[in-house]
Amino acid sequence: MRTQSKVMVVRRPRGGSLWAGLAANLGPVAFARAFWRRRELLAAFTRIEFASRYHGAQLGALWSLVSPLVTLAVYTFVFSVVFKPSWAGADGGVAGYALILFAGLTAFEVFSGSVNRAPRLLSENVNFIKKVQFPLEILPVGLVLAACLESLAALSLVVLGVLVTTGSLHPTALLAPLAYIPLAMLTLGLCWLLAPVGVFLKDLGNIIGVAVQLLFFATPILYPLSAVPEPYRGLLALNPLYPVVDHLRRTIIYGQMPDWPALGLTTVICAVVMLAGYSFFTNVKRLFADVV
Repeated sequence: MRTQSKVMVVRRPRGGSLWAGLAANLGPVAFARAFWRRRELLAAFTRIEFASRYHGAQLGALWSLVSPLVTLAVYTFVFSVVFKPSWAGADGGVAGYALILFAGLTAFEVFSGSVNRAPRLLSENVNFIKKVQFPLEILPVGLVLAACLESLAALSLVVLGVLVTTGSLHPTALLAPLAYIPLAMLTLGLCWLLAPVGVFLKDLGNIIGVAVQLLFFATPILYPLSAVPEPYRGLLALNPLYPVVDHLRRTIIYGQMPDWPALGLTTVICAVVMLAGYSFFTNVKRLFADVV
């Protein structure tokens, strides 16, 4: 009797299989379902991330208010006393300018703090990478959500400042948190893209630090968009962070309704970035254990 043996043939994955895997994870329904199933784990990691930022500090979570206030004081002095820019809507003098500036800083801090940390995020959590069943995509989400919570606490100071300086609060302030939807999507998508690359490219953190600094000055935070020369104004308006900053100022400080077309378009673009980042992360995460 003749015995037949089965031979397993191992084939190299074709280039198209990677793109097929990326496309398979772009479905928003599957994306939402995956994180809804892990909502308890996600909430736990968000709490851990938020608490770890001020672990052992005497003031604890109060640093989330003290740190931006110190930064605000420095920028306000330099750009409203030394340089004295002309900003429409800053009717309250230095106080009015400080509120306009602080609204922009609180939004940008979510982006800068998370994106700067993303390249070393996986290296800081090597113990989770070694666990095969652990959903590593949770780590960037916890990072961004903790940053958003910290930013919302700082944004409450802007609301309080408007109330103190004007004696009233605009009803449109209730719409201010909508800005965090595209902001969180954009930041999360970039974190999912940068975190895997940071595992393989150790210099990425330094590169991103410089890029974020350049983006800060390319975002109308310290200055109004109207102060930019006309040939460059349209280019800076393409910055996805500008509609976010503009939305916070419109709704809280100026009492204006949001620019719905700009906010809607920005949200769609940021959603695409988020889904693309998630798809990239989930397709390369199996390689992390061999590198770290």
